[in-house]
Amino acid sequence: MSTPVDIAPANQPLETGGRGDLLGALRRERLASSLTALFGSEDAALTEGLLRQGQWVTVRGGERLFLQGEPGDSMYIVVGGRLVALREDGAGRRRVVGRIRPGESVGEMGLLAGQARSATVQASRDSVVVRISADAFREVAAEHPRLLATTARLVIRRSTDLMHGAPSSERPKSIAIVPLRPSVRCADFVERLRRALERRGPTLVVDRARADAVLAANGISPTRGDDARSLVLSRWLDEQELRHDAVLYPTEGMADPWTEQCTRQADVVLLLAPAGEAPELDADERRLARGGGDGPRRELVLVHPRGASSPDGTDRWLAPRGVARHHHVRSGSDDDFRRLARYLAGEAVGLVLGGGGARGFAHLGVIRALREAGIPIDAVGGSSQGAIVAAAVAMDWDDETIERAHREGFTRSNPLGDWALVPHVALVRGKRLERALERWFGTRDVADTWRSFFCTSANLTRARAEIHRSGPLWRALRASVSLPGVLPPVVMSGDLHVDGALLDNLPVEPMRESGVGRVVAVDLSVRDEGGMIGGALPSTADFLKGRLFTGGGHVASPGIASILVKSAMLSSTQRARELASSVDLFLEPQPADIGFLEWKALDRGIDLGYRYAKRELARRDLRRCVEEDAPLAAAVDDA
Repeated sequence: MSTPVDIAPANQPLETGGRGDLLGALRRERLASSLTALFGSEDAALTEGLLRQGQWVTVRGGERLFLQGEPGDSMYIVVGGRLVALREDGAGRRRVVGRIRPGESVGEMGLLAGQARSATVQASRDSVVVRISADAFREVAAEHPRLLATTARLVIRRSTDLMHGAPSSERPKSIAIVPLRPSVRCADFVERLRRALERRGPTLVVDRARADAVLAANGISPTRGDDARSLVLSRWLDEQELRHDAVLYPTEGMADPWTEQCTRQADVVLLLAPAGEAPELDADERRLARGGGDGPRRELVLVHPRGASSPDGTDRWLAPRGVARHHHVRSGSDDDFRRLARYLAGEAVGLVLGGGGARGFAHLGVIRALREAGIPIDAVGGSSQGAIVAAAVAMDWDDETIERAHREGFTRSNPLGDWALVPHVALVRGKRLERALERWFGTRDVADTWRSFFCTSANLTRARAEIHRSGPLWRALRASVSLPGVLPPVVMSGDLHVDGALLDNLPVEPMRESGVGRVVAVDLSVRDEGGMIGGALPSTADFLKGRLFTGGGHVASPGIASILVKSAMLSSTQRARELASSVDLFLEPQPADIGFLEWKALDRGIDLGYRYAKRELARRDLRRCVEEDAPLAAAVDDA
C-alpha cells in the first residue's frame, strides 16, 4: 500500500494541544473552511466531530495518497495543496480523471460502496488532508446526517463526470526555476519571465525570503518542522494561486531544502542551463531527478548569450535528462521569453506546413502575412517541401533570408536536375539537393533550432510515419522530400525513408503532441485538379503543339511529375482537408497555377501565398492567435 509522509496515529486527535494550541487552532480553522466549501455553510458541530475522529495526513508533492485497487476504507477532505486522480487501463496507460482542491473530498466512492479504489490519487503539491475512516464516518454521520447526504451527492457527481470523460487539461500555475549551473543568472531570467507572463495575467514571484516572511507574520519559525508550518504556507500559496495566473518559485541551487520544496509545489520545473557549458549530470542533479516520473513536468531551458547565432549541441543536454520539452532562450531577447511564456500558459502557436513541391513557395508568402498580422510562430513542423520552409522558420531566419536561400537552392539551380544515368532506384540522383540542404543547415541537429521543429517521413521498412525531432537536420529534411521514383530513399538506422507526404502531408497531430495550445495549418492541395475537358488524354502530337504554342507553358493535361506527386499524396491529402475544422486557423492558398516541379515560379508563389493570406487574415477572427499588442491584419489589394 502507498504510505503518505506523515499520518497522525488513529488514537491521537487532531486537536493535539487544546483550544489554545497554535497547531490545533490552525487545524480547526482550515478544516472549518474546507467543510464550508464542501457543504455550502459552516457547521461548527460537524467540524468538532471530524476533529475528534479524523486523522491529519501530510502528503508531499509527487507522493501517492492511495493506489488504484486498494481497499476503499476511508475518505479524505483536502484542506491544503492539490491532488490528482489517475486511472490506469489494462494496457498500463494512465489518464487524469479528476483534480481535487482544498474544500473538496476524495475516496468517498470506495468508502460508501465498500469497493476497491477506482483510481490512484497523488499529490501534485505538498498537501494536507483529513482522513476519515469507515468507522469514523459512520460515527460522525450518525450525529450529523447531512454528512451522509452530501457525500452521496458527491459520489453521484463524480460518477457523472467520469461518464463524460477526463477533465480538460489545466494550464500550469506553479513554476519552479532551478539553475543547473552557478553561472546562470537566475534573478535576471526570473524577472524577464515574470514580465513576459504578466502580459497574460497576474504573476507572483515567491522566493525563500518571501515564504519566510509569510511564516514569520503568522508566528511560525521558518525552521519549524511540524504541521503548523505546512498549514500556514499551503493556505497562503493556495490563496496566491487563486489570485494569480502564474506563481514563480526561483531557487538558488539543487542541493537545498527550499529547492526540494519548490519542485514539490510545482506543475512545471524549468531546469536552467548555460548553453555553452558541459552538459553532464552531476550528483546533485541526479538526486533531484530521482522519482521524477510521477512528479511535475520537467523542461530544459538552454540560456544563450545575447546575440548568439544558433544553438549547438542540444542533443548532448537532452540525452541524459529525459525532459518533456526543451527551449532555447537568448539573454535579453524579449521574443524568446514571450515564446517561453506562451508555452507555459498553454498558448504557444504551432505552424504546420504541408508538402507540394514548388507549390511550397506559397508558404513563404503566407509566413510573411502571418508575421505582419502579429501571429507568433512558436513551433513549426511540416512534410516534404513544407518541412524545408518550416526548418528555415525554426532557425529564426527573416523573410529575406528564407527567400534568398530558396532562390539560390531552387530557382537558380534546379535541385532535381542531376538525372541518374541508370535510374535503378530513382530518376534523380539527389546529390544536388543534398548539397543545398547541407549548405543551408550544416551539421546541426534537429534540436538545434531556436523554435521547436519536427518533420515527417514515411518509413517504408516498418510501414509507418516517422516524426523526426532529433538527428542531423539536413538528413531528416532529405528524407521528408524523397518522393518515390523521383528521389532515392534515405537510409536511416537501416530503414528506408521516403517523402512524409505519403502518409501525412499535413502533420497536425504531431504538432498538438508537442505541447502547443494553438495550431495554424497551411494546406497546398488543390481541389478538382486534373480534369480533362475533352474527355481523354491528349495525343503526343497535341501535347507537342501545346508546348510550342504556349511557349513551353502548361498544357491541358497533367504531366508525369504531377501524376506521381498527386498519386502519392492522395490519401494524406484527403485527411488534410478533414483537419480544417480541428485547427485554430486553416489556410489553403490553392496554388493551381504552379506546377509541382516549376522551380522558376518562386516570385509567383510568394505573391500568391501573401495575397491569399492577407485577404483571409483580414476577415478571420484571430483573437486566439494574435498577441495583444499586435497590429490588426489588413487586406491587400488584388490589383
